[in-house]
Amino acid sequence: MKEVMVEGIPVIIKERERPPRTIRIKLMPRKIKDMPFSRLPDRHKQALKNLAVMGIDKKKEAGLDAGFLESSVSKTMNKLLERRPIVGKIEEKCQAKHNKGADEKVAEVLVDQLDAIHPLAKGEMTDNLAVISAAKEINKIKDNYPPKRVDVREMGFHLHFTQDDITAAKKYRELTDENS
Repeated sequence: MKEVMVEGIPVIIKERERPPRTIRIKLMPRKIKDMPFSRLPDRHKQALKNLAVMGIDKKKEAGLDAGFLESSVSKTMNKLLERRPIVGKIEEKCQAKHNKGADEKVAEVLVDQLDAIHPLAKGEMTDNLAVISAAKEINKIKDNYPPKRVDVREMGFHLHFTQDDITAAKKYRELTDENS
């Protein structure tokens, strides 16, 4: 066995083998505890939503309602909730420092940012970049964006008129004619 450098990456090859021309790097998928909520599978999202409705003490029921097997529900729910302690720590620190919850403080900062004044401008000029950034963040929080893909399908149809429908349309046109 010998070590050869290929594109800056050390590769171990056998004595009589030639070095590979390219190296494929396979990325490991992110673990469930590290994924953002938007990339979680549907069952995991449903389990977290059920947990929010039922309460933290009903983890098992929330997971079962989402469709997990009884044998794996507690392990899966624990993995989903591994980030929960940091949320508690953030709340504690914010409560100690500002005497209000983290959500209230973030909301206050975002609302104050809508009236931001540019620090380098002469006079009282608003900081448009800060205002736009605050508006974007508020829209993200409120989920106030249209869908990225809009599915527009044009469909045709055949309309069959009978002789009675045609005479009724002519009478309607005569009644609504502007010249009469």
